[in-house]
Amino acid sequence: MLAQELILVAAKESKKEKESKKANDSKKANGVPHAPHATQAAEKLPGNWPKVNVAPPPNEEFTKLVDLSKVSKAPLTTNTTKCDTKDPYCYWTCTGCVRNSTDIVLCPNKLVTFFVVGSRVYERPDILRKAFKAGHQIGIHTWSHHALTSQSDETIISELQWTAAAIKEAINVTPRYIRPPFGDYDDRVRDISNQLGYKVAIWDLDTHDWMATTDKTYQLNWIENNFTQWVNDPKLRNTGHISLEHDLYNETAARVSLVVPILKKANYLIKTIASCLGDRPYVEDVTTDPSDIAAKKADANSPNPTSTLTSDASM
Repeated sequence: MLAQELILVAAKESKKEKESKKANDSKKANGVPHAPHATQAAEKLPGNWPKVNVAPPPNEEFTKLVDLSKVSKAPLTTNTTKCDTKDPYCYWTCTGCVRNSTDIVLCPNKLVTFFVVGSRVYERPDILRKAFKAGHQIGIHTWSHHALTSQSDETIISELQWTAAAIKEAINVTPRYIRPPFGDYDDRVRDISNQLGYKVAIWDLDTHDWMATTDKTYQLNWIENNFTQWVNDPKLRNTGHISLEHDLYNETAARVSLVVPILKKANYLIKTIASCLGDRPYVEDVTTDPSDIAAKKADANSPNPTSTLTSDASM
């Protein structure tokens, strides 16, 4: 399966949870932890592409797209980087900091979006085409699934642009949304993403299903139990949410069929991020979800719909 992130509905992890998750992820192999390669013969994307699951080297043509003088000077992180409580660079992984003008955290309704890893798109474009044809929104989740704050400016650009190129080759659209692996991003990642025309989406509720294959104490029914708890929490009823789930493993992906009835019974709507925000999912004028028609009308009547919608959605 594609190493995709299935966004349904979901809440910020506590600082302790995020630090624990980051430490756990850092101990795993670089790239996508435990990610399976294509298990059956499939037609890969034609042409020359970077090595799968490896951070792509800087690409001069891609780098020219960004004015690096306008990118934050946040330092590169490492496995031993400690959280700075003053957080001058709005490092979400440590403090949960978000920039209201750029980060998509909450929205008025619900969403279903796949953020895909470029290496998997290259290996199995057929699966991506099925998801896109079914009407799901497709977003960028980098080429190799490395923590972006640990990479150079030029490598971050390559991670995003090679993935965008693979998606374009496979389904002929260019996503406008990205989700950083592990939720690892700061002002430097924001600045680069913004210059490339991408909006950063981050979850606010986490099922922690990523623990299912690494933590023997994790129980799969915790996934639907989380949703049951969330829909019954009065503090969470005043707004929509972005929840984090993964379809990387069959065991966790199968729980979606149990989650959807819980949301519907609680009168929640399940939408793509773009539809939820009244925004366009792609650079191209493509509609894969009926709700996107409203976004097109809004664009036609607004002098600067992108910045307005982004700011309003994250306040």
